[in-house]
Formats: sequence, structure tokens, C-alpha cells
Amino acid sequence: MEKLSEGTLAAIGRMTVAAVELEHVLAWIGADQAGGDVEAVFGRAGEPLRAARGSVLFAAADRREEYARLVEAAAAQLAISQGALRAMWRGGRADAEQFDEIAAMLLRCGNELESMVTADLGARR
Repeated sequence: MEKLSEGTLAAIGRMTVAAVELEHVLAWIGADQAGGDVEAVFGRAGEPLRAARGSVLFAAADRREEYARLVEAAAAQLAISQGALRAMWRGGRADAEQFDEIAAMLLRCGNELESMVTADLGARR
């Protein structure tokens, strides 16, 4: 892999933090799948998304479709972030703008999910 600029490395870091933040929101949503223990869900790779998908089944009927859409959007954004890193390793695009765009999408997705849950439950993470 070529040497990355400081700007690109910083953007990768921002994207990584945004992905972890989104996974924490998913863990919060899916915590009912682990007796309410967010950290138990968050601490296992892949578990936040799996648990959040499971929790969607128990959402109010009138909100279930919207929750499902947002959780699947989160899944797509996480896959995009992982794909971008893997592509870079294979010699693909490696510029800060790309990683910052992905980070912004990850953050937006997490904010939408958190806002929805907060509005429904009146609770914050």
C-alpha cells in the first residue's frame, strides 16, 4: 500500500470513529436483545447490527417499517465504509474527501436513528 497523506489518514480515522458511533447507536437499539445491556451488544463484532435488526421486530407497528429502513441504511453505510478501506488496500481510491463523505453519511444515519428512538422512548443513550 502506498504511503497515505496525513489528511487521508485523519479522514480514515474520522470515518472509523463515525462507524463505531453508528454501531453504538445500533447496540443501544438492540440492547433489549441482551437484557438491556448495551455494552454486551456493543462488545461483540457484528452484534450491534444483528441485535438492532432483531429489535425492529418489536417496534410499534406504525414505526416498524421506518426503523427497518433506517437500520438497513445503517448496514449499507457500514458496508460502504468497510468496502472503501478494503478497496484502498487493493490499490483503489485513497483520498480524504471519499472517507469524509462516508463519515458524514455514517453520522447522519446514526443521528436519524438516535433521533427516532429518542422521540419514541423519550430516552437518550
